[in-house]
Amino acid sequence: MVFVRAFLLAALVFNFLPPVSIHAQSVVGKLSPRSFETVSGPQAAPRATSATPRIAFGSSRSGNHDIFTMEADGTNEIRLTTGSSYDDQPAWSPDGSTIAFMTDRDGNFEIYTMPGTGGIATRLTNNPAGDGFPSYSPDGSKIAFVRGDLRDPSTFEIWVMNANGSNQVRLTNDTNIDGVPTWAPAGNEIVFMSGGSSVFDPNSFEIYLMDANGANRTRLTNNNVVDGQPVFSPDGMRILFASGDAMNPQGIEIFVMNANGSNRVQLTNSTVTDAFPVWSPDGSTIVFARGSISDETGVELYRMNSDGTGQTRLTNNTALDWFPSWQRIEPPPTTIQLSSATYSATEGNTNTTFTVTRSGNTASTATVMYSTSDNSGANECSAVTGIASERCDYETTVGTLTFAAGELSKTVSITLIDDGFAEGNETFSVSLVVPGGSGVGLGSPTTATITIADNDAANSATNPLDNSDAVFFVRQHYVDFLNREPDSGGLAFWTNQITSCGSDTQCIEIRRINVSAAFFLSIEFQETGYLVYRTYKVAYNPPGIPVPVRYNMFEFIPDTQQLARGVIIGQPGAEQQLEANKQAFFAEFVTRLRFTQNHPTSRTPAQFVDALYANAGITPTATERQFLIAEFGGASNTIDTSARARVLRRISDDSRLRESEKNKAFVLMEYFGYLRRNPFDPPEATLDFQGYNFWLGKLNQFNGNFVNAEMVKAFIISGEYRHRFGP
Repeated sequence: MVFVRAFLLAALVFNFLPPVSIHAQSVVGKLSPRSFETVSGPQAAPRATSATPRIAFGSSRSGNHDIFTMEADGTNEIRLTTGSSYDDQPAWSPDGSTIAFMTDRDGNFEIYTMPGTGGIATRLTNNPAGDGFPSYSPDGSKIAFVRGDLRDPSTFEIWVMNANGSNQVRLTNDTNIDGVPTWAPAGNEIVFMSGGSSVFDPNSFEIYLMDANGANRTRLTNNNVVDGQPVFSPDGMRILFASGDAMNPQGIEIFVMNANGSNRVQLTNSTVTDAFPVWSPDGSTIVFARGSISDETGVELYRMNSDGTGQTRLTNNTALDWFPSWQRIEPPPTTIQLSSATYSATEGNTNTTFTVTRSGNTASTATVMYSTSDNSGANECSAVTGIASERCDYETTVGTLTFAAGELSKTVSITLIDDGFAEGNETFSVSLVVPGGSGVGLGSPTTATITIADNDAANSATNPLDNSDAVFFVRQHYVDFLNREPDSGGLAFWTNQITSCGSDTQCIEIRRINVSAAFFLSIEFQETGYLVYRTYKVAYNPPGIPVPVRYNMFEFIPDTQQLARGVIIGQPGAEQQLEANKQAFFAEFVTRLRFTQNHPTSRTPAQFVDALYANAGITPTATERQFLIAEFGGASNTIDTSARARVLRRISDDSRLRESEKNKAFVLMEYFGYLRRNPFDPPEATLDFQGYNFWLGKLNQFNGNFVNAEMVKAFIISGEYRHRFGP
């Protein structure tokens, strides 16, 4: 039966054996060779490219196998090829302009290309073997395909060539049947199916992954059923495939798994055969073929959501419809820019804002990074230079904005500091960088100047840190340690801790120390700033320096602000927001170049887990170690980014690590919070860790008692801290 054989064969590279009458003509050479075939009749003229992605597919509805396209909802079907040749296995180019396909129009199965709207076909391959299953690389420069002797399926191998047919290179070379290649979105790997040397052993076929040059072949599935037709999701995180008992095709269904072969999930469950699955360009939808072995005239295309729900029939005719390929159309461009090149602020206000706008195509999501900066360097905060300083005048603000579909603008708040200096008007900058999303670019302006109008006619005789209401002192701790404005309840509680002392100076001194330390010890900071510290320790543990993370625009500042954004412990929804922030933080952290270079995905799960534990300085129990290794689901590598994130987070949250690094982090956060600098930055006299090591020694000497060690006291009465705000 055609469809059964097509799955058993086409699933293995298998549409090389089409209906017997056509196959016999092709192989024996009864068709007259032709150099090319054009679309005839009223469809010969090229048609305008659709504004929405179309689905190309093979169909026998014309009494012959031809290539058609249709809208994503199954409407507006258009036949692209005509004639007596066998045309099938269409594959769209990444830019959506061209379709590569298999055809026997020259007497042998070869690979051709044609415009996506139909027209003159161009031959790419020309050899005695059969060529089929073309698959474009993500950049459109290459085509992977299958080549082999149709009389001996064990010769089927994966090849790759330039998109114009030149430089044909063999990637696999074995006695197995290798076929159905598709590319990873990054273009660095190819997933394919491979099995026994005979089509009479179809259940031997499994899914494999290899580098784009054919190296590092890795097996992803290991079952006693056929696994085939693999295709990467657009984000590269999952692989869609068909699987089931090839001797009982009614049991062949669509599955999805992680890119490393773990977490196999069944998406369809029908009484007929489901096969040939493909993703939509955005990964939200899947199109596949469904047909009954008892009704060869009823194989149709269906679509469903990526989780298997919402299964809907797209085609409806008494013919074979299969081999769908979803066109990708680049959306019109969208630009992101600042709403103005200048903004004004007043020093006496708690904050100022800037607005980021989006124009052009706003139908999809878009992202952009933003950051503040200034050129104040190590200038004293009292210096009259016209340049604002993030230590004295505003809080460094950095992050990523995400625009939802249809969203046109976003406003970002920057915290201001009302110091006691008459330094005149001062400026700093905000910039946009690294736009993200399909067709997203930067517009103009991307940099703006923010001017802070001074509200002091003369330098204050007193330091606002000493105000009797303690509001400035407490509010600055919220800003410096928690990266937010104080909530009213928290501000009232902590100021009362100090003002309740009345005029008792000794009481005020102790309470100020305790209040100050409480911000480091708070749950909110422990789960944000201290979590960032622990994560860098586990991830890198850089040699030669006693601290794992630096106070700068690339490490501690953006990561802490990302974790703290929207979190006010004790307020409704705080725990849920914190958990969402943590998940996003770790998911992104493990994809960073520095992390992947330090911990390549080629490492085994055991090597990955052991390296992180070694960085943390923790010896896990055998059970703990095995639990984290098992996060990778038995894979031989650590390509699963979700598992990498879970392992990194679990070790970073280890109570033994929290305890062992507590004093080190406490001292480091004194520098980060009070002085807004690294321990080795100016004005540190020796530009090294002597000051840090001194205070760590003191804190350890008093077993972490910061009062007896006089550490917090020393920082909050230091000239460097106090001179951020006044005399």
